[in-house]
Amino acid sequence: MAIAATDVTKVYRLYERPRHRLLDVFGLLAAGSHGYREHKALDGITLSIARGEKVAVIGRNGAGKSTFMKLVSRVAQPTSGRLDVSGRIHALLQIGTGFHPDFTGRQNVFAYLAQLGIDGAAARQLFAEIVEFSELEEYIDQPVKTYSTGMAVRLMFSTSTAIRPDLLLLDEVLGVGDAYFTQKSFERISDLCRRDGTTLLLVTHDLYAAVRLCDRVVWIDRGRVVTDGAGAPVVRAYEDSIRLQEEERLREKKRRRLREEGGETHVHVIVELRSAHAGFLQAPVYFSDVELRHRGAVVARVSMSEESSSGASHIVSEGSAWGAPGMWAGRDARAFLNYGSPFRKVAAAFALPVALSEDLHEVDLRISAQTAVACDLAAAAFIDGAERALPNVSLPAGRWHDAIVPLGGATAPRRLNVGVHGTGAIAVDDVRLVSPRGTDAHVLTHGEPLDIVFAYRVNDPTVSERAQILMAIHRDGVHDVCRVGTTGLSFDTQSRTGTVSVHFDRLPLADGRYTLTIMVARQGYYDERPTQYFSLSPGVYACLSQVLEFVVEGGGAIGSGTAVVLEGEWSVTRASAPQPAHD
Repeated sequence: MAIAATDVTKVYRLYERPRHRLLDVFGLLAAGSHGYREHKALDGITLSIARGEKVAVIGRNGAGKSTFMKLVSRVAQPTSGRLDVSGRIHALLQIGTGFHPDFTGRQNVFAYLAQLGIDGAAARQLFAEIVEFSELEEYIDQPVKTYSTGMAVRLMFSTSTAIRPDLLLLDEVLGVGDAYFTQKSFERISDLCRRDGTTLLLVTHDLYAAVRLCDRVVWIDRGRVVTDGAGAPVVRAYEDSIRLQEEERLREKKRRRLREEGGETHVHVIVELRSAHAGFLQAPVYFSDVELRHRGAVVARVSMSEESSSGASHIVSEGSAWGAPGMWAGRDARAFLNYGSPFRKVAAAFALPVALSEDLHEVDLRISAQTAVACDLAAAAFIDGAERALPNVSLPAGRWHDAIVPLGGATAPRRLNVGVHGTGAIAVDDVRLVSPRGTDAHVLTHGEPLDIVFAYRVNDPTVSERAQILMAIHRDGVHDVCRVGTTGLSFDTQSRTGTVSVHFDRLPLADGRYTLTIMVARQGYYDERPTQYFSLSPGVYACLSQVLEFVVEGGGAIGSGTAVVLEGEWSVTRASAPQPAHD
């Protein structure tokens, strides 16, 4: 085993003033002093990494990724727990580490090798290999401070990987170089792991580069392991987490505002409702009443007929899919729209008297709602920031229904909408692969015809456009193999529902296991080169990430070791044979 971590915790002290740090260095700062607070960067990390594995560690800023790398590289020691690391370690944890900008590339390489105990003929041989791989022959005798960032990365990466380490640690360094050198680096890392048994631990924010290079991905958040497994399922979960992180940011923003308005006299409760399944709501849900009751008496109520999003109790408009107030079936009501927001949820904020903080198990959420299509809603309550999952709410079709959900009752597991994104302006479901025999298929034959079919539903009444459709196929759920798209199909509410299909005369995919992703976006979305992450973009109507998994067989020898086999029309033009000479 290359790395074995058991319940590893790392706690840092954050000091109020510099003098408190100085006092603590000399042991003069009393335990429990107000001169510092403790930050738990890692909180009980347990994982094992076998020799030769390629493992990527992902997570947002401050999740604990780099802290874990520092512990593995022995730059820092864990506060508690056990961490065993075996073999020679070479770490590239920060651009510029170990390289002096005033020294030339040649001097830096030899100095780096000397620190590792390598000199003489062995150092000269490695130096030649490093220069060749980095392709910096013309600049190797120039000071490193004259290098571009990409050139410096080339030199440092080439040097770090030239000595065939047992354990290679890379922290956010591959993404700095150009695409050519990045690919070259990937190949070297793969070769090290395959031929020399090197173990790779890679920290990166580039999720897709991580799964392209590594067979295993560990997702860390708030110092804990969230997911540890193969790349494809972690990709789906992390894509969804981007939206969840934005929801959390908006929720914290609302909590701060509630604290400013309510001071210490109220307990702040944010209630959220969303679809309980992974798809889009088929119809809007109209609410006439949303209130909290304590032992049957109303203690907080949200008005559905006012535009206000402030006050003691109110709707939360930011990051929600609330419609405008109006009348529905004889009542003042507000709709939970099934389109218009990438968050696809609604929320309400309540301010309860602080006296109820010890009696929340006697508080119930009551809603009165109506929808044209029966559905289940998942409910969650955030009480002063702490999340509490609530039992689902089942709504029948066509009539007003009252539902009571206890805040202090037994909680139901929260289901994340993993792999489903978009505003729902155009919803997508029932994706099928249709074989030449007209049947649904998940095992396809190379070279045979194929149809991909999905159902659509236009939810937004303002949609009238040629939406952009993109289908992407990934091998093993990770490697982007091919894409097909169109801007030639029109969508509007005159034909609110229907199906979209694309026909392939011949399936070009070679043998292997693949996944299919479908995205429908507003007209012109891809032409504008969107910068906002797709799971948060209002321009994405529907995205079903890796919605289907299928297998391709029958590619034969020509389909072995590749992903796509193309066919073309071949021809040969023969030169005329030379004529014999005549006397």
